[in-house]
Amino acid sequence: MEEQRDKSASGFEMHKVLGPFDLIMLGIGCIIGAGVFVLTGVAAAKYSGPGVVLSYGLSALTAMLTAFCYAEYAAELPVAGGAFNYISMTYGEFAAWVTACDLILEYTLSAAAVAKGFTSYTAALIGVNVKYLRLQASVFTLDLPAAAAVVAMSFILMRSTAESSVFNVIVSGLNVVLILFVLGAGFPHVNSDNYSDFMPFGLRGVFTGASVVFFSFIGFDTVATAAEEVKNPGRDLPIGIVGSLSICTVLYVAMCLVITGMESYKTIDLNAPFAVAFSKVGWSWAQRVVAAGALTGIITSLLGSLLGQARIYVTLGRQALAPAWLARVHPVRGTPGNATIITMFTAGFLALFIDIELLAELVSIGTLVVFCSVCSGVLFRRYHVHGSGESLRPLAWRLGGIVLSSVGFSVAFTEEAPIAVYVWFALPCPRFSLPTSSPALQVFRCPGSPFLPSLGMLATLHLIGSLGWPAYVRWIVWFVLGTSVYLCYGVHKAQVRSGRGQRGPGGR
Repeated sequence: MEEQRDKSASGFEMHKVLGPFDLIMLGIGCIIGAGVFVLTGVAAAKYSGPGVVLSYGLSALTAMLTAFCYAEYAAELPVAGGAFNYISMTYGEFAAWVTACDLILEYTLSAAAVAKGFTSYTAALIGVNVKYLRLQASVFTLDLPAAAAVVAMSFILMRSTAESSVFNVIVSGLNVVLILFVLGAGFPHVNSDNYSDFMPFGLRGVFTGASVVFFSFIGFDTVATAAEEVKNPGRDLPIGIVGSLSICTVLYVAMCLVITGMESYKTIDLNAPFAVAFSKVGWSWAQRVVAAGALTGIITSLLGSLLGQARIYVTLGRQALAPAWLARVHPVRGTPGNATIITMFTAGFLALFIDIELLAELVSIGTLVVFCSVCSGVLFRRYHVHGSGESLRPLAWRLGGIVLSSVGFSVAFTEEAPIAVYVWFALPCPRFSLPTSSPALQVFRCPGSPFLPSLGMLATLHLIGSLGWPAYVRWIVWFVLGTSVYLCYGVHKAQVRSGRGQRGPGGR
């Protein structure tokens, strides 16, 4: 079995220790970061007003569409690597390599950026200026606490998956408790009059706000990368992915209701909305609680990013697209030590030296490209049986039509021409006349096909369209660099591996 051959390339298998509760807490820890205490206020003040509740609802719906597609893939292919393996199985090796490059953007850069936030909120918690925690060395500012956080979380991950899961459950639980405290303390100070002007920027403001806050939901895909360490992946992975996203949505909406109810959206502070709101009601000490909540979110987000990146390296090593020693699993601990060490050094270096804010949009576009690919992959596999000999042309036309109409929707939204919505809805309809592939062993299937996966493509492409040109240019540069590495190294090593009969999923 190809799946077993992939695992055997690591020498030892990872330990299956994760259950549904562990996966839900992993998802919550990866999704809820420090941004929940800042981004809710920013979106309300600048884009949506109290209607930011609707913005979060739309973003949650978009994320859920993608989550359903991830859940279908994860239940069928429970090996480390997440989206890399899904795209490899569907579109082949090169598309999977591009996906891996995008996942490196998502996990490594996100880990470094989150670690930078660790320093800022540590300073806020202990009441000192952040400049005292960072060292100015000639042209560089050395962020030692950020690098130390990366190293500490990496060592926790290398000990064992079971121990790191317990640590994550404790810290994520503390994060949820602190959020509930903020909600409980804030609700008595809510003034319903602040909701009277519910959508001051109109429906367009709600949609713009949704584009901004969508990135608060990124992180659920990390659950899929840990599939190989799940006890019952067919049942537990969909529960972990969808369950964590649902819980985070409820918490986000509640946070929106509190911050927009405590004060008018016109007076919300953009830098520290909750801390300032509490200080206005005489609770200045609550700033420390907010900082503590942000720190717990940062720690779990960092842990999840490092875990996800290490599993991607393991898969690349198994597929011979990276050195084979990256795939090695510790015989006793059952963790990918080599891959975790490489992740620690790359993320730690970036956190120590680099201003990650310059690359923030690059993380966004890379993640969205992966999400869109997973949604399209579910449609492709649902309506094309691999090895059947059927022509791909009809399906390719339909998938291409969805992509083009989604891009048209994004442009039409900007130019206020909503007729494109009707065109988009008409395109998926002919697919009902096509036979669907229904593997007998598949445990979970994305509901509502073809509309839900198509909506997922529409939403992610629309969000890509909302990014600026610098993001597109940087992504193209990254794509060219990644393709060059593949052509110079990966494709040759993979061909050697294929010749030995060790090809992994999706190898063609």
